[in-house]
Amino acid sequence: MRKALVVFFVSSFVLVVACGGGQGDSCDEEGKVAGECDEGLVCGKAKSDGTGDLICLKQCHTQADCGGGEECNGVANTSLKGCRPR
Repeated sequence: MRKALVVFFVSSFVLVVACGGGQGDSCDEEGKVAGECDEGLVCGKAKSDGTGDLICLKQCHTQADCGGGEECNGVANTSLKGCRPR
């Protein structure tokens, strides 16, 4: 029983570490999509002026793809855009 619990906890930890981040979660490499953030998200600066922490942003093509309090702007060194808070 004890061995089963250890295996369960180790497996759970590996799954959590291996998964990408959700929208708003921190990330490490600006412009990266695979492995850094969940599908449909891109790692970018939190603020449109290029400042702030790196977080997972919802990818967008036009302003219509973003929510009311967000704006669709480019992610540095990529052709991708992300929705950032205004």
